[in-house]
Amino acid sequence: MSRSRLAALDRRQMLSWIARTSAGVAGMRMLAGCGEPEATGVDAASGIDGHAAVCTPTSTDVLGPFYRPGAPSRMTIAAVAEPGDRLVFDGVVVGPDCAPLAGAMLDVWQADKDGRYYEPNGAEPFRLRGRFQAGADGTWQLHTIRPGNYMLDATLWRPAHLHVTVTHPEYRTLTTQLYFEDDPFLPPNDGCTSCGSDDPARILRLDAGRDGLRTAVELVLARA
Repeated sequence: MSRSRLAALDRRQMLSWIARTSAGVAGMRMLAGCGEPEATGVDAASGIDGHAAVCTPTSTDVLGPFYRPGAPSRMTIAAVAEPGDRLVFDGVVVGPDCAPLAGAMLDVWQADKDGRYYEPNGAEPFRLRGRFQAGADGTWQLHTIRPGNYMLDATLWRPAHLHVTVTHPEYRTLTTQLYFEDDPFLPPNDGCTSCGSDDPARILRLDAGRDGLRTAVELVLARA
């Protein structure tokens, strides 16, 4: 495995811990400030040695056919009785200067453990769907289950993924998908040739936690 790939994995492992320390925001910026410095000087977004931190905007991915507006406000989108492996996402939303984006709005949706999407009707409206706002430090936590793979046709499969759209009034809207590194249908086996499932920054490591699986992700918005 390449050194850059190892660094990316270490970065995601540390996100959850960093976001919860008293120096969380500063620590996140230090970790994120691995790009080329843009300017010198000490300010709120400074990285290592006084250089301005640089975070590369998260790449986009296809919206897909199953998005539905109007999901309820909630960070737990999987009911207690929802079958599947419980999964917690620890996340943070930042700008290209690595500063946290307070009040960023996230809209998430996914398939169930068997790869099925649900329409917002019936006994469980907006099943496995929800909207919520990041905190003042840009962090958020989503409680759900691990989504399953599904077939596009008789031979083509999609890797399991979480859909997310992130909005903020001063930044470009991000629509993307988050994947999992142990999935057998990641490229070259992804049946969707127009999807971006080959982006290592969006292929997440899953760790076993006390109450299920956990992962962490940093979402970076580009300036409008």
